[in-house]
Amino acid sequence: MRVFITGGTGLIGSALVDTLISRQYRVFALARSETACTRLRAIGAVPIRGDLTDPARWCAALPPVDAVIHAACDFSDAMTDIDRTLLDHLIPAMHAMPGPVRFLYTGGSWLFAQTPPGQSIDESSPFDPLPEFQWMCSGIDRVLGDERLHGIVIHPGCVYATGRHGHYGLLGRDLQTAHTNDRVTLIGDGDVTLPMVHADDLADLYCLALGNATRGSSYFGVAINDLTNRALAGLIARHVGTPDCQIDAITVQTAITRLGRWAAGLARHQSMTATRAFTDLGWNPAHCDLESDLPGSACSFGISFPN
Repeated sequence: MRVFITGGTGLIGSALVDTLISRQYRVFALARSETACTRLRAIGAVPIRGDLTDPARWCAALPPVDAVIHAACDFSDAMTDIDRTLLDHLIPAMHAMPGPVRFLYTGGSWLFAQTPPGQSIDESSPFDPLPEFQWMCSGIDRVLGDERLHGIVIHPGCVYATGRHGHYGLLGRDLQTAHTNDRVTLIGDGDVTLPMVHADDLADLYCLALGNATRGSSYFGVAINDLTNRALAGLIARHVGTPDCQIDAITVQTAITRLGRWAAGLARHQSMTATRAFTDLGWNPAHCDLESDLPGSACSFGISFPN
């Protein structure tokens, strides 16, 4: 199968490229810079030089593919227009392919409401997005409503990684400050549970969906549901910082001021069940205990991990 990926050198995309190539897929990936092209070639992918913000320059020249995975996103205010314009060009390019195309679109946990204590939501739950991610709902409607595409949606939890290709995701900022400043930031009251998933497990879910998901289906990509943000901060402080590492509590508004409006999601308590992915696709995530992943993250920072 020939697969084209947007965001092929990003947090999700780099794990996807590695996983797809290891399973003998032919991978093409959008690359914004020559550095990104070189990285993709080195691992066996074919770079497509272009920028997400200017799809008119590369969409019409895409090689024939059997599937497209849209895994590119940033947290800027411009994403509404960027994603709409991308789909305006990418969907006709897929329609013009010689055969039917499977299109995997990436949603996210922050398209859904907070979860009451002791309850979980599944893919049948209605959207109630953070305003900064409303654009994803529009994209999903277009993808699943297009009868000429085999549209599928993956909703990842908060994605983390352990340093391969320089990516840490959710963990990155606090790993860095714990290592360099002996401080970890806690947003809100500390009782927020964030649904989480390792990038490698998420890549496995995309691969399973490529081969087995029915048209119009959606899947939650979540492997960890029981870790509060206070517990997460404590793990990072204990394992990456010194014994004197401090946990600094800040308000949600302070986080928004520092990071952007999307940071409100870091204080959105959620529990999401991935039963559909387990049952329908046989997804079996390997990373279900974040503490066991911290040694790899710490070592990639050059930190001597304590026994």
